Order: sequence, then C-alpha cells, then structure tokens
Amino acid sequence: MGDLLSLVEHRESVPAGQAVEQAYQAFREHPHAFAAVVDEGRYVGLISRGHLGFLLGTRYGFALHSGHLIQHRLLPDSLVADPAMSLLALLERALARTGETFYQDVPLVAGDGRFLGIIPVPALVRAQSALVAEQVLTAQAQQRELLASNQELFRSLHQLRQSQGRYDTLFQNSPLAVALLFPDGRIDHHNERLEAVLGAAADPGARLPNLADLMPLEQRAAFLELLRRHESGALPAGNREDEFQLECATGGRRLFQFHTSLVRETGQICTILQDVTERRALERRLALHDKTALFESLAGGIAHELNNTLTPVLGYAELISTRLEGAGDSAVLQSYCRTITKSAQESVRIIRQLLQLSRPATMELREVELGAVLEEAVSIMRFRLRASQARLELDVPGPVRIMADPGQIKQVIINLLMNAVDAMEHTVRKDLRVRVAIQEAWAELAVEDTGHGIAPDKLNRVFDPFFTTKSAERGTGLGLSVCLGIVGQHQGEMSVTSAPGEGTRFRILLPLKPAGLPAAGPAPARSRPPDPGAGAAGPEPVPGQRVLVIDDEEYITMLVDELLRGRLGWRIEQVHGGREAVQRLEAGAYDLVITDLRMPGLDGFAVLGWIREFRPELLARVLVLTGDAGTLAQDAELGGLGLPVLSKPFNPEDLLAWCRERARPRLGHLGGGAA
Repeated sequence: MGDLLSLVEHRESVPAGQAVEQAYQAFREHPHAFAAVVDEGRYVGLISRGHLGFLLGTRYGFALHSGHLIQHRLLPDSLVADPAMSLLALLERALARTGETFYQDVPLVAGDGRFLGIIPVPALVRAQSALVAEQVLTAQAQQRELLASNQELFRSLHQLRQSQGRYDTLFQNSPLAVALLFPDGRIDHHNERLEAVLGAAADPGARLPNLADLMPLEQRAAFLELLRRHESGALPAGNREDEFQLECATGGRRLFQFHTSLVRETGQICTILQDVTERRALERRLALHDKTALFESLAGGIAHELNNTLTPVLGYAELISTRLEGAGDSAVLQSYCRTITKSAQESVRIIRQLLQLSRPATMELREVELGAVLEEAVSIMRFRLRASQARLELDVPGPVRIMADPGQIKQVIINLLMNAVDAMEHTVRKDLRVRVAIQEAWAELAVEDTGHGIAPDKLNRVFDPFFTTKSAERGTGLGLSVCLGIVGQHQGEMSVTSAPGEGTRFRILLPLKPAGLPAAGPAPARSRPPDPGAGAAGPEPVPGQRVLVIDDEEYITMLVDELLRGRLGWRIEQVHGGREAVQRLEAGAYDLVITDLRMPGLDGFAVLGWIREFRPELLARVLVLTGDAGTLAQDAELGGLGLPVLSKPFNPEDLLAWCRERARPRLGHLGGGAA
C-alpha cells in the first residue's frame, strides 16, 4: 500500500500557456473534475471544472477571464503528493484539509517536478479503509501471538474457553429448551425456554429443580446412568437421543425428547429438550388408524372367504335334507344334515361377530347430552364401584351436546369404567375420576384411574384386537377394540396415556353438535329378502324366467343354479366375473340378476353401476349376494342403492322366496338385445 502510483486514476492535464476558455473546453472532453496544469511535462498547478465554470459562468466573467492564461487561474493551496511520501502521511495531510480544499483531488508529482497523475479523493477513502482493515488484521495477529506466547495469561484463556463453550452450546435464543447439567442431574445453566417448558417462568427468582427429580421413579435411574456415561466418556462423541417424562408445573406430565452431548471443556452435559407429547400421540393415532384399517380389511376378507365357503355347506345340507324327506330310514341322515347346518350357522355367528368388531352396527344418531349419558353409565356401574371400594369423582361443569348413538357411547363409558375398576383391584389408593369438558369444537371425555398402569412396551397395543393385560378369565381383549371402533364411527378420536404404578388415563374426543343442526334419524338399513316362511305361502313360480347369476366362486353359482332350476324350473346362466356379466347383459335379456360384490377385476359394484346407467328398469329385479361388502364406505354405497341384500351363507328358502316375489310373466324381458 506504500506505492502511491497505484492510487492514480487518470493523468488529465492542460498546457500552462493555454487560455482559460480552452482549458474549460478540455474538461468537456473528459469526465474528471480536476486536471493538472503542466509546462513541458512539469507540474505547475491544479485546476477544476467547477472553478473554471464559476469564472466563465457569467457574460462579464467570460469576457474578463476567458482570454487569460490558465496558469494564472490555478486553485490556491492545493495539496501535492510526492511518490516517496507514505500513504499514512498523505492521508493525514489530506484529512487535515478544511473547506473546499478537503474535496480536491491530489496530484502526484515526482521530485524533479514531473507530473505523474491525479489521485481522486474516493481513492484516498478506499485506501484509508483498506489501511484500517490491514491495521485491524495486524492488531489481531499481534494479539493472537501475544496470547500464545504469554504463559501468564493461561488461566484467563482457560476461563474464556469455558465461557465460550458454555454460551455457544446453550444457544440462548434457541426455541428449544437448553440446559447444562452436572452428572447428578442438577442444572448449572439454562435458557429462558427451559423455564417456560417446566412451568417455572412465573417464579423467576426460584432455582430450577434437578431434572431427575421431575421424572417418574422407573425412568430416573436410567437418566442418571446416561449422564454418568457421558461424563466418563463411555458414550461415543456426538449427540445422543432418548425420551423421558417430566412432571411440569403447568402442563402436568409431558414426554420430552432429550438430545445430550458432553461439553469436554467444562465436563458438563449439554441437554436439549423438545416436547414430543402431541407428536407421539399423533403417531399413535396414525398407527392405530392403520391397524384398524388393516384389521377391517383382514376381517372383511376373511369373512368373505369363509361365508363363500359356508354357503354351499348350508345350501347343499338343506337340499339333501329336502330330498331325504319322505324317504325311508332317513332320520339318521337328516340328523347329520341338521348337525352340519347347526355347525355352519355357529360359524356364521362367529364371522358376524368378527365383522361387528371391525365395523360396529349401524348407529342411530340423535342429539344427546354427554353428561346425562355418563350419569346413566355410572348408575349401571354403581354396585360394581361400591363393591370395589373405588372413590368416584365426576367433573361435569355444564351441558355438552353431541350427535351420537347414546347406547353405543354408554357402552364405551361402561367398558372404560370396568377396566379402571379392574386396574385398581390391588392398589391402595383407588381414585377414579371422570371428566366432561369442551375443547374448541370437541366434547372431551376423560377417564382416569390410579391403578397399576400399563407398561410402555404394551401401551401401543391396548387397542389391538385380542390383546389384554388381564387374565384369561377376566377379559378377551376385544373391549377396547370395540370402543375404538364406536368412537371412530362417531368421527371421534380415542387415546391413552399411562405410567406403571401411577395409573392410566383414557381420553375421548367427540364432535360437538353444530348449532342449528337438526337431530339425525337412524341410518338407512339394508333392505332384506322376506322371511323364510314367506316363500312357502307365496305365489306360484312363474315358469320360464331367465336369471343371470354372477359370482367368482363356481360352487356358489352351481348352488343357485340347483335351487332355481330344480325347484322353480327356471333357466340359469352362470358367469364368474363382472366383465363377462356386462357382456351378457349387453347381448341378452334377463328377468332377474343375482350378483356377488367382491370379485377380482370388474367387481359387483361396477356391474350395479352399469345396470343403473344402461338398464335402470332392471335394477328393481337385482338381488345382491355377499359374504362381506368390504369397507364402511362400500357398505354406505350399497345402502345408497336400496337393493335387497342376502348375506352369505343364506337360507335357500330366503333366496327362493325373493325370486318368487320378483318373478314376472314372459310378456317382455328386462335387458338389452334379443332373448
């Protein structure tokens, strides 16, 4: 930076013998504000565009000065720099100028008077900034050298490193709670967010408690062991993630994710806390939803397959029994048929219970007051509560109105109360608290006990079908699964929190009844075929009926064929897929259509949709045979069609009765194409 030539930005000059007017004209040919006056290359003085403009700016001034030699109109007191001058010296002289001279550029002139160029004021300013920066860097380098070489400042340097490590790690402005812990869990330093999380912000003068003291007993030892392993170096360097519960002053027990790492400079453990209570609850609800959907799919699929398999068992047993009537020595064989029928019907009952578990019965929604339903449930449980010596506390501040099926909601409450009583059977303190409240657009029902609690590894499974923590004679593990299904049907949510040895809390959220919404009536039920006995007294069969039977199971279509062809004398066409069924419907006319729903490829819903669009007059003569419609949405879709549904396995007389009622004379067919 000592070479002043590097600061020269231009070398504009005019001869000393030139007139003022000619010199001013030269300024119009270049953009610079200053120029040198030279005589045979040697510097004479400095002129400026502004000064000459001032001299020639008026008619009088132009007449007076334009013809004068420029060397007689130089700027007074202009600063001249010598190449041998240091930059610092030049800056001191330039900055010491006052008035108009402060803004004048500086000509650079050699020792022999030769003009070398002009240094603008902005270049001096930039040079000054660079010089200051260089001096700062030099000072910093000198300071580092001084600190490195001065052994007497070692203690001060060590304290500085401790302080730097402490406050850099704490991230005082972090949105997460941060603390520096001693290995015994005591808090050395922390940020304000930790006070807010623990609920200590309301008492700023109080010292925060030991974090281990805020944990449940079963987690405290594991937390302290974690801190000791950090201190001893037994854990790998870097961040460690764990989850512990803390009892907060304002929020109660909350679940936190702990990120811990060792600060080697201080021997302390840096701990970052993040409240994940709601996140884990949401994850459990999502996992539970996935389990419920999976179970519904599995139950529906199993029911469909078993019902399809049982249909020919029941159907052919009935046909055998019918053909044996009147035959000699048939009593034993008929008893065999009755045994087959009874066993198959028992299997059907079990399958329907399985479906009830995954998709509870149709609700009858109406406006109910949740507190009143709770009172009814408690009255039913009154004797059981007294016998268990449990102390019941009800907290129902006011009316909470919801749209619900009161019987099903009562079933849920009774189940939760019974579980709570069973959980407190062997505990000293038997407190059962039930609370009803309003949370924004939701009605909240909470059932909390002081029982033995649920272990963390089992907490995520309490809603699983057939899972139970009770003995075999005390429970089947279906109660909470059914409760979850009921709450889900009501568009609500159900969750659980628990701590071993301290108790369990079940929380249910149900949508409040919207203002002005009328009470809903019962949900539409599927239409059913007539009772078995009605077929025998019904009209005589109409001959010549043409029936299309659609089912992917051949033995189902064969059974229907046997019944209708053998008993009624009708013409039956069997197809085993929806695509073939549509082709038959397009090409021929049919009096009746009997179809399954769940088929590979084009299913029964697609066939019904085609009939509704292209053969709507045939829709009144369609019977649905199904082992299971599928999901709740498919159940609702089927209900919207208003079609009769015969569930597999069906009674043959039910099928015959429906066909007799729907049979029509052969004056015309329903369908497309020629018969």
